[in-house]
Amino acid sequence: MARQLVRDAPSLTRRAAPLATALGLLYAAQGVPFGIAAEYLPVVLRKAHYGYAHIAALFWLQLPWQLKVVWATAADHPRLRARTRSVILALQLTLAVAVATYAVAPFERAPVMWFVVTAVCALIASSQDVFVDAFAVRVLGEDERGFGNVAQVAGYRVGMLAGGAGLLLLVGSLGERTTLLAVAAFIALASVGAFHSGASAARAEATPHAEDAPPSTRTAKQRVLGLLSHLGAPAPRRVLAVAIAFKLGLHMAGSLIKPMTVDAGWSTRQIGAAVVTAGTVAGLVGAGAGGAVHRYLGEPRALRVAVVLQALACAPLAFVARAHAPLTATTAAIAAEHFASGLGTTVLFAALMSATRPRDAGLHYTILTSANALGIGLGGLAGGLVADRLGLVTAFALATAVAALPMFLLSDWRQTAERSRHEAV
Repeated sequence: MARQLVRDAPSLTRRAAPLATALGLLYAAQGVPFGIAAEYLPVVLRKAHYGYAHIAALFWLQLPWQLKVVWATAADHPRLRARTRSVILALQLTLAVAVATYAVAPFERAPVMWFVVTAVCALIASSQDVFVDAFAVRVLGEDERGFGNVAQVAGYRVGMLAGGAGLLLLVGSLGERTTLLAVAAFIALASVGAFHSGASAARAEATPHAEDAPPSTRTAKQRVLGLLSHLGAPAPRRVLAVAIAFKLGLHMAGSLIKPMTVDAGWSTRQIGAAVVTAGTVAGLVGAGAGGAVHRYLGEPRALRVAVVLQALACAPLAFVARAHAPLTATTAAIAAEHFASGLGTTVLFAALMSATRPRDAGLHYTILTSANALGIGLGGLAGGLVADRLGLVTAFALATAVAALPMFLLSDWRQTAERSRHEAV
């Protein structure tokens, strides 16, 4: 295995590295507003004495991520497909302006504005995601899929770091307004990824992969109805269930970590430092490990390993919650949760690509990732509701059990994915 890795790496890296860099920058831009919503806003709201359920309800501001399937066919339209670079660049610069709007007034003075901006950012970022995902599905070859998904997960986590932990770390020294403008500038600078992807797209379109399907001549309505009919078959239904359930338990637990540290008296700097030094590094390492596990264990076994690790990562959180979140133990638990999340996300997204029909790649993959986002949001909401009513320890224990449930959906995964990818309707 090691010899094969060394033998394959140079040629594979020459092909994949420029494209992976471009994808990583684009996904990083998408991650910034989600980092603000998932990492920074929960701390701000808890300090303003909002309840766990109110914090978990931030999920509804991310609804565009679940609804993006409505406009996903736009990425497959011949005219827009030919202008992918320009569309992505325009969306990315618009997102930078939207994030900069947070700096107009602090949350205490304008909570409604912050909630509206959060929803608008989710709309823009999810629209950009449709085009970037469609581009990635079209141009990534089978041997590049692992690299592409590592770039996706790692890039997105870097963006979340900038929008979440970066804010938590720097607001104390730079001020909230300056820090928010800095992360908006980060998004604008990442526009170089759009230019790079434009060049990569031109090369990839000139040498299409064997499995690439020609542009569909069906109308958008026909494509949607055809794919919905396909999703009603047993194999695509199971793939959809995996997409929803795979991260649900882990995010039941993950959504409670920041509020738990606030209740334990951690400072904003301590919360940011724990996420930066342990959580983010562990998440990036986990993403890389996920690519390696997927490549060398094979997809079915990699999925099972990810489920086990995600369940194991939830269990220690119940113990640190009972101990009132001691700094060292909780930081270690955060690292374990982020590592498992990074590995699981990389493996899952590669598996969803394997189960996506080439002729409907943009729409089908968007449906699957939207289902995954729905599961993440429902997991966070369920975690908040359980914690408010039964306490953090019970919520973390229940999350551990829920995180193990996807194992029952993974029998005969390879055949399930093949039928989902190729089965005619």
